[in-house]
Amino acid sequence: MKTPQDPNWGQQTIRRMLDEAFARHSAGNSDQAEAMLHDVLAKFPNEIEAFVGLGIIADQTGRRDLAITRMRAALALDPRCIQAHSWLALLLIDENQIQEAGRHAERAVTLDPNNLLANTALARCSARVGDLRTALPRYRQAIQLNPKDAELMYEYSELLARSGNALESGQVLKRALTLAPNVPGYLRLASLELGRGRIEEAARFGRKALELEPDSAAGHLILGRILTEQLNSEEAAFHWRRAAELQPNGGAVSLEKGLALNTIGQFDEAILELRSSIESNPNQGTAYQSLVYAKRIVEEDRPLLDQMERLAATSTLPAAERLKLLYSLGKGYDDLGDYERAMRFFDSAKSLAAESGGSRPFDVAAFRAATDAKMKLFTRRFFANWNGGRLEGSLPLFVMGMMRSGTTLAEQILTCHPSVGTAGEETYWSHHEAQFVDYQALAVNPSNLRWCANEYFNVLRALAPGRPHVIDKNPLNAFFVGSIHLAFPNARLIRTQRNAIDTALSIWATPMSADAAFTADKRSIVEATKQYVRLMAHWREVIPPDRLLEIRYEDLVSSLEPTAKKMTEFCGLGWDEACLHPERNDRRIVNPSFWQARQPIYRTSTERWRKYEPWLGPFAELQNLE
Repeated sequence: MKTPQDPNWGQQTIRRMLDEAFARHSAGNSDQAEAMLHDVLAKFPNEIEAFVGLGIIADQTGRRDLAITRMRAALALDPRCIQAHSWLALLLIDENQIQEAGRHAERAVTLDPNNLLANTALARCSARVGDLRTALPRYRQAIQLNPKDAELMYEYSELLARSGNALESGQVLKRALTLAPNVPGYLRLASLELGRGRIEEAARFGRKALELEPDSAAGHLILGRILTEQLNSEEAAFHWRRAAELQPNGGAVSLEKGLALNTIGQFDEAILELRSSIESNPNQGTAYQSLVYAKRIVEEDRPLLDQMERLAATSTLPAAERLKLLYSLGKGYDDLGDYERAMRFFDSAKSLAAESGGSRPFDVAAFRAATDAKMKLFTRRFFANWNGGRLEGSLPLFVMGMMRSGTTLAEQILTCHPSVGTAGEETYWSHHEAQFVDYQALAVNPSNLRWCANEYFNVLRALAPGRPHVIDKNPLNAFFVGSIHLAFPNARLIRTQRNAIDTALSIWATPMSADAAFTADKRSIVEATKQYVRLMAHWREVIPPDRLLEIRYEDLVSSLEPTAKKMTEFCGLGWDEACLHPERNDRRIVNPSFWQARQPIYRTSTERWRKYEPWLGPFAELQNLE
């Protein structure tokens, strides 16, 4: 029999008392568990696990301040207690004490990189401050350690969507929904699929949400939008009507209808809905922005601009809504020819985006180094000697270039051809290149490249089923040409090229849902443009000319027919007269060019920079850059 004189007696007694307390807590008897843990401390005042257990019970019974005190007490006894650091970080996140929470989370991960709670704490802390580079791998690690945690998957999916990785976000969300189905999850998945152009899938998940909750106003709203974009107006009308019955804010229904109608080019109907939304709720930015970008602003619209200016000046309007107003006011005054005033609003929009955390800092040196690495790895000799995996199919077509350089117009022309579908602005390569390219080692992993190429091939087929060719129109694919050509040596790549100052000005003046970091200020745009031009000159040297075609935006708008024929011939397509009427293309468009792309070809955007010459600042350096 063990006695108090036995050296193991104390530890065995503590363990037995702790196990009994935790068993009581697991059974729902928190009061008994707490009393037992206090009894442990009465006998063994330095027992850290008891402090941690009391802290957990305090948190789970709504006494967060006491929970924090107890975790601090545990750390005072043992500064290396991983569980105390992790719990304290999570508690401090809830108290919005992010800086201190981050210190404890980082300490916990340093002590044990494979600890589930430590990774969860650091993931959530990093997500709260917008540090996705730290948060995303920590979420991945936590999910690997606990693959049945649906809550972690939902959080991870949301961060992936914020980072622009809609494909993986949807995949993670589907896994979470198999573990814990819920209406918000299905609605998020429907919205993700709609954003990627997978309208049938979006409708399927919207209907699943309504199966779980038939009276979900949000569910009827998303289905109304999806069915409107499918041109199923009769069924859409039912869901719009039901949403209006369930939604106390009538302006929300009109707003969603207006957004859907804009997407499919029914601008007159969209404007009516957007005006109705503004009448119901004048204190918003989204409806004003969608209205201003759905038409050309004329003198009769000045009262609308006056109303928007008054609203933009109010301090109570959320920053995100005010940002939309500022961009829209810039666009409105640009339409009216008041370019000084327009630039003032564009400048204010960018300043507000920076102040509110909407733009990430742009590291010019890192961007230049990344460009150098691509040029150093992907050489003519490298391509000639490559014997790794590749796909020989000609399904993918790539339209790329600096954003706002005419990529949407080129896509609009090519997708008029019956053989060509579109994947929109697919972000696959920016999120997956790191899986097979090591720029430090100047190496490519052949098996990982084959896997990614096959997955990407399947992504395109799912987005445009039945089409022999599918366009990926992400402008930033220009930075991944080396990897793309390696994976798909038969793929045709079309680069749109536009006057560099006009391009920079358009980037500055255009609201984007996910700005690249370099769009935050004029100097960064100039530096990024210089590196982009340098990289494109390299691709021109190392990619075969029958795989890379460069088209000037100015030629598209001034000489449409010969330029369109040049593109279709390059892609191996027979000529189709429909390509001469891109404004008739009825595909859905979700980027800021949704109105311009449906107008007859116009030339007013060429040499646009001259109207803004006094206010260009650093953009003037781009005058002779090609």
